[in-house]
Amino acid sequence: RGKFMADLINDLMVLKTQEWLNQTYEGKIGYGDRIPENGFTGWTTINALIRAFQIELGITSTANNFGPSTIAKFNERFPNGIQQQAISDETESNIYGIIQGACWCKGYPTGAGEITRHFYSGTGSAINLLKTSAGSADKSSTVTLNVMKALLSMDQFELVSGGNETIRQIQQKLNNKYEDYIGLNPCDGLYGRQMNKSLIVALQKLEGYSKEDATGNFGAGTKSKLPIIPTLGQISEQTEKEAIELVRYALCCNGYSVDIESNAWTVNLNSTLGKFQKDMCIEVTGICDTNTWMALLLSTGNPDRDCTACDTIYGIRGARIQDLKDRGISSIGRYIIGGEGKEIDDEELKTIIDNGFKFIPIFQENGTPSINYFTAEQGKIDANRAELKARSFCIPQNSIIYFAVDTDPVDTQITSNILPYFEAIKNNLTYYKVGVYGTRNVCQTVMDQNYALTCYVSDLSTGYSGNMGFKMPSNWNFDQFAGLTMSNSSGTWAVDKVASSGKYPAVSNLASKNFNGGTFTFTGRNVGNSRKYDKRNLKIYAMASTGNVEKDKNTSVIVVVSAIGQVSNPQYFDYQMLFEMKCDGKIHGFSDMESVYGKDFMRLDTDVEYYIEYIVNHHSENQGSSPAPDERVTVTIMMETTGLN
Repeated sequence: RGKFMADLINDLMVLKTQEWLNQTYEGKIGYGDRIPENGFTGWTTINALIRAFQIELGITSTANNFGPSTIAKFNERFPNGIQQQAISDETESNIYGIIQGACWCKGYPTGAGEITRHFYSGTGSAINLLKTSAGSADKSSTVTLNVMKALLSMDQFELVSGGNETIRQIQQKLNNKYEDYIGLNPCDGLYGRQMNKSLIVALQKLEGYSKEDATGNFGAGTKSKLPIIPTLGQISEQTEKEAIELVRYALCCNGYSVDIESNAWTVNLNSTLGKFQKDMCIEVTGICDTNTWMALLLSTGNPDRDCTACDTIYGIRGARIQDLKDRGISSIGRYIIGGEGKEIDDEELKTIIDNGFKFIPIFQENGTPSINYFTAEQGKIDANRAELKARSFCIPQNSIIYFAVDTDPVDTQITSNILPYFEAIKNNLTYYKVGVYGTRNVCQTVMDQNYALTCYVSDLSTGYSGNMGFKMPSNWNFDQFAGLTMSNSSGTWAVDKVASSGKYPAVSNLASKNFNGGTFTFTGRNVGNSRKYDKRNLKIYAMASTGNVEKDKNTSVIVVVSAIGQVSNPQYFDYQMLFEMKCDGKIHGFSDMESVYGKDFMRLDTDVEYYIEYIVNHHSENQGSSPAPDERVTVTIMMETTGLN
């Protein structure tokens, strides 16, 4: 009941802030439209406070961020910060009102029931409480630049739902020691991009960088100055202690338990670091070396380290085979579906396996699909497409196919699009296992729902929000971490370097070839080459699509298999069988006509040639079905023959 009353009072104070902002600034240049008066803090209210503050600083071209102009104006007007008023000072200021409202939006009471436009001890206590929550070493009530930036943000300084108390303590410690470099970062208990960047900035300060040069970008300079610990006097004792603190913080952020109150190199720390190195598949050295620092703080880790796997859009033939062998590559990721010029073919796959490599099957729609591509219905279609294509390549049953999310969805998009897509894949992929390729966030979330067995992490995409500030998924199998250009007598080509955990095998052999088929696009009517078969029973698995959802509804393909000439025993062998399939991305075949034929296969005469005919049909409610010669349809088909009896 007490928390309910506190929340109710806070919502009332936020409402009063919104009312005051509209009454004070509506119609003023730079304020914008009147904001909702609903008592709920959100970016709309925070941005209104930012614009109001910019107006008070004399900025007419306001913006919804605390940018360089706002910083410069603040420092010019308040070089020593905004000071608490003496009790005898009755001066009123809209800036004091903005500070009061911002404190309420953060949940800190000021001791007043209205915007008073004063900065007395009540508001001073709220500022003290914010600084304490943030871990600031400054205990005064002065609103510094860092405090003002924290107030005019959505950053939280109390533990939030889903937050971790140890992470929050680390956030407070970073603010306490490195505020002059990082500002006042959130203390919400959530490890994320901003905290990850603050750890890098803190490391750069230890390396001797100025505030201006400590940008949080981990470049060649930062790498060259890494404090390798423990050391033998190569750095000062104090720097080593502070570096050990950062190692402990980074280990906790990566999901490992160590004492964050210690700055000593202990047996426990050494053991935990060794476990981290082993889990990340980097050399277990017993020290925090270059590989380890970079694995702790970057999704890519050290891009210059060696690898045993790769993936590429280039076909693996000729001199490229030796290029990969020379690099120590043993597993190759290629696309079973990936668009024209990107997909593997039968000959290349056989070359890969015959040369002792393992094959990693990747499914990726051509290009980088938008988030709207990922739906439950598309998941069903892609599961069918992947299954049909993988079987046509003779990829053994229960192999893992990695379905790509080569984009950077945020949490809400993962929930609304990615999860339904992978749920549908899992429910429709019957012959193979599901793997997910994507950011750390995507991979872990999909695996948490048991929609994928393991993952292929796209850590190379360092700019993706789903990588920086997320720990490595616990059950990762492959990790794409750097690009690599190679040259041979035929020219240059490129691969992506991939680390392998070895938790799940790649494809090391192919199943026996008892079928054939492929993917092709045609219009109107298509007749395939005739051939004889050396097995009696023919099954067909096929699917079709126009690539247009509206056209798919009214388009189908009739598949007819016919003998050339007469079969030797019409009562035993089939002369002709057919089925009609909708352009729905689902797998069809003779099984669709089992009620008509009494079986799901065609009995072949091995002495007679058979050919396959495909006919596009357009369906209309008024005219029934009719040929549609202008409709382009893509058909993927697999023909499987079994048995001699």
